[in-house]
Amino acid sequence: MLSSILKIRPAHTSLLRSRTAANACRYFAQQTTPAKESEKSLAKTCNILFYCNSNNSLSQRVGAELKGRGHRVTVCEAPTAKTMIETAAAVDPDLIICPFLTKRIPQELYKDTDVPCLIVHPGIEGDRGMSSIDWALKEDAGEWGVTVLQADDEMDAGDIYGTSTFKFTRQPTKSSLYMNEVTDAAVKTVLEAVDNHIQGITPRPLCYSNPNVKGTLRKTMSKKDRSVDWSQPAEDVARTIRMSDTQPGATLTLTDGRTFLGYGAHLERDSSLVESLADATEPGDILARRHGAVLFRCADNSGVWVSHMKNKPGNRALKLPSTLVLPQELVRNVPIAPEPSLELPFGSTSGTFQEIWTTRQDNVAYVHFNFYNGAMGTDQCQRLTRVLREVARDPFSDVVVLMGGHDYFSNGIHLNLIENAKNPAQESWANINAINDVIKEVFSMKQKVTVAAMQGNAGAGGAMAPLAADLVWTHGGVVVNAHYKTMHLFGSEYWTHFLPQRVGKEKALEIVDSTKPMLAEEAVKLGMYDQLLANSKEEFNAVLPSAAKQLAESSLVQSLLKQKSTRSWTQWLDLLQNQRHYELSIMKLNFADPLFHEARQGFVYH
Repeated sequence: MLSSILKIRPAHTSLLRSRTAANACRYFAQQTTPAKESEKSLAKTCNILFYCNSNNSLSQRVGAELKGRGHRVTVCEAPTAKTMIETAAAVDPDLIICPFLTKRIPQELYKDTDVPCLIVHPGIEGDRGMSSIDWALKEDAGEWGVTVLQADDEMDAGDIYGTSTFKFTRQPTKSSLYMNEVTDAAVKTVLEAVDNHIQGITPRPLCYSNPNVKGTLRKTMSKKDRSVDWSQPAEDVARTIRMSDTQPGATLTLTDGRTFLGYGAHLERDSSLVESLADATEPGDILARRHGAVLFRCADNSGVWVSHMKNKPGNRALKLPSTLVLPQELVRNVPIAPEPSLELPFGSTSGTFQEIWTTRQDNVAYVHFNFYNGAMGTDQCQRLTRVLREVARDPFSDVVVLMGGHDYFSNGIHLNLIENAKNPAQESWANINAINDVIKEVFSMKQKVTVAAMQGNAGAGGAMAPLAADLVWTHGGVVVNAHYKTMHLFGSEYWTHFLPQRVGKEKALEIVDSTKPMLAEEAVKLGMYDQLLANSKEEFNAVLPSAAKQLAESSLVQSLLKQKSTRSWTQWLDLLQNQRHYELSIMKLNFADPLFHEARQGFVYH
């Protein structure tokens, strides 16, 4: 059915596929793409078996990097001891690697000297235990690492195949550090470990007498360790929440004794706002609310926003914006905080809870939309649409750069909010239309050249949304899941137009019919995205302003704007409206299908 639909849709050549834009891609490839590190050519490739609790962003990235070097990778998710043994017998691997596993591996596997069993531990050499990143954040370590070691009778005490360290000065959540710095270090260390195995280089034993070994055995964090103390300054409160985000959450006890789990901590750096709201309150009181988040008073009249909560621990509670979790009789009496300034100075970040903001450098406007876990609810999309409409009217910018968020560009519709709705099918319908409206604002910008700058990962509709921009720039650390299949959805976001236009009908069908994660490098090779500006996120954000400035100053911008001015906009918008109508006609059926509801519930209650 899909093949026939793509076949009967009228062909259309967009700006992006025009000769001028194609030349632009080649031009910026020459000017801004870094030289990739030389890859060692090894005579042998390996048959590798992964054991994972789930195939998360780190294991997807490591697996894709290994496959890109010719290795075969089989992933065994949520294994029991029995399935580990059975899968190993069926796959007959050269190496077993556990990128994300908290279960004990059967002794008969890790004692097999012919098949090394490697653990990817998110800690520096010598660090041991289940709460490595948590302690690093709690103690504000500033430097951390990843160690690949042989599975052993004693947890994390096996021989070491490799270790990498990194410094960090930002204040990340546990999940943000894990999916960025830790993942980059894991890729580097696993690739080195596999190369060393192929070359017959033996691992070295863990030796605590070595002065370079800084790690130690740490206890598993307790609920008490993760409990917020409102008598502390806001920075300490935020650190407790960040080290527990996204799992298992920090314990928040309200002044009336009720407890919740908290996520998404943002400092309020405007002390005058806190002071203006703090009369007759005490630390732990809620002072204000904004777009689902609530502002708590902390010591010294400091404040911290908490964007999301759960009303109980465990997997059967939904993580939602805080105002949807707190008792409504409490929320109703909380004042709404004033909106912060939409435009921030270039190079700065918001000093409050703010999901959407803009910056400007010369005639380049940057639009940031940093939504928790990349999920875009109906209200968030509607607010973003209004901002894009305002940016489109801005007479001082010729180029608009869509930044998404730090960790995720976008992951599409908000499944948790849909699950929480009284009518999930109705909310799904509202949500997909709202995200389509965002995309429509992008491709309707007649007087701007648009660039999707993918600094973070993307999934489902969030991987398709960038295709509506004139150019899509990204970096080598991005993982893309460009499909809707696991949710039993056909998908929208105008993908039936923009994806075949970029990669061809046959490849478009192959992409959406697969659940295989894709590195950004592969997406660029396919033509789905346009350019790798850098190998890592840090490099990407460093070179992006100069690349955007170079684009804005080039003759290409005027050429593209001239082409837009001569386009038949009525015909163009009618074409895309027809695509949208078709996609939504199928999505409406999907939203009523029990398969979608079952898949969604399996995702949000995990």
